[in-house]
Amino acid sequence: MTDSNEVQPNSDAVHAVMVEIQQDLLRILTRRLGNQDEAADVLHDFYVKVLARMGDVKDTEKLRGWMRRVLETTLIDYYRAQGKKRRGEAELKLLEPESKGSETLDELDLAICMCLYKLLPTLKSEYAEVLWRADLMGETRKEISAKLGLSPSNLRVRLHRARQALKQRLQETCQVCPIHGFLSCGEDCVMVDRKNRSRIPT
Repeated sequence: MTDSNEVQPNSDAVHAVMVEIQQDLLRILTRRLGNQDEAADVLHDFYVKVLARMGDVKDTEKLRGWMRRVLETTLIDYYRAQGKKRRGEAELKLLEPESKGSETLDELDLAICMCLYKLLPTLKSEYAEVLWRADLMGETRKEISAKLGLSPSNLRVRLHRARQALKQRLQETCQVCPIHGFLSCGEDCVMVDRKNRSRIPT
């Protein structure tokens, strides 16, 4: 069974979804950090790390869990870099493995789940389905192969291509920041952005 060419959502619809995702993540991070400037910086670092390390995701790993860990480490790195001792240490404790039931982890998990959930419909339908089953529903490779009529090798190929397609969407998400775009900003642009962060709609 091979991947077929599917009709893609129009560019305006995709753009709208990606802007919405950015604002959702920004709101959650702003609530967590209590500062929109800091939240925007963490969101930028998170996107950069995900795009740089997407190749680290193996067939045996769950993409959702991996992305949440990247967001956790991005927050931890930011707290340490900023030297926020009192609040940072409290937050670091909430992010430790033994505290997986904490409100902080629940919120981070929601942020990642929401990001993936809204991006999937912008992918080819067969890519969206395999990512949904493998990375959001947690189905085993054997279950997915049986339900979709794919051999194990075809499933591996499809999942790899689906994740590459998702990576491309995330790249586009970074580029369509409502103000300037994250990855496309030059140094002067970033400086202007930080001075005028209040212009970002919430």
